[in-house]
Amino acid sequence: MFVTLSYHIINSAIRDTIAIAGEAFEQQLAYLNEHGYTTLSLAQAIADSNGIQQAPPRSLLLTFDDGYADNVHVALPLLQAYDMRATLFIITGYIGQSNRWNTRACYDVRHMTWDEVRHWHERGGDLGGHSHLHHCMTRLNAEELQETVLLNKHLLEQETGITPRAFAYPYGRFNQDVIEVVRQHYELAFATEGGAWNASAHRYAINRLTVSPMWSIEDFASQLQTIHLHAHTLESTD
Repeated sequence: MFVTLSYHIINSAIRDTIAIAGEAFEQQLAYLNEHGYTTLSLAQAIADSNGIQQAPPRSLLLTFDDGYADNVHVALPLLQAYDMRATLFIITGYIGQSNRWNTRACYDVRHMTWDEVRHWHERGGDLGGHSHLHHCMTRLNAEELQETVLLNKHLLEQETGITPRAFAYPYGRFNQDVIEVVRQHYELAFATEGGAWNASAHRYAINRLTVSPMWSIEDFASQLQTIHLHAHTLESTD
């Protein structure tokens, strides 16, 4: 079993609940490196979920939602410096544009261009789907659900040459109808609820620990220790 961490923006100038300072992100990677954590590729996470290859103890899947340019310019060099992997869940409808679609944001930040998405992948980062326009999927009808999932996946395949294998629900919102559509096209799907998860029961609703900009490195360490203890308990009771 592995634990999944969720990030969005890595930018020291932005003050928001989804924005982590670059210095704090580097401190977190240093902590993971010093304390024997393993960051998984998406293929390794899927193999673990399928029971094909068990992930090492203290395994993490690092994920980034939306596809902001700072992920490739700030986060990626730090990940490479510590020889760590991460998975990027892309909104395809705003490639190369600003985040003005997000009416709750009081700042401007740019989404990656396709060249930057390819650069992420060429440097060892994994890619997954995050819908085409980041609409709350529980509000969509059956035709709209298929369109937002399929167009997102098609564009990722067309522009990168890879077939994405995992999906992250916009806003973490899903219901059974959403799961059924995503299940047709992906092997895993990720929510935003915290805590560990049971692979056999929740492979299309995998919990993720959202990293807060308010955490000190001691808070970060404590959160990881708690969630790994929970994961170990789940494994012991399976």
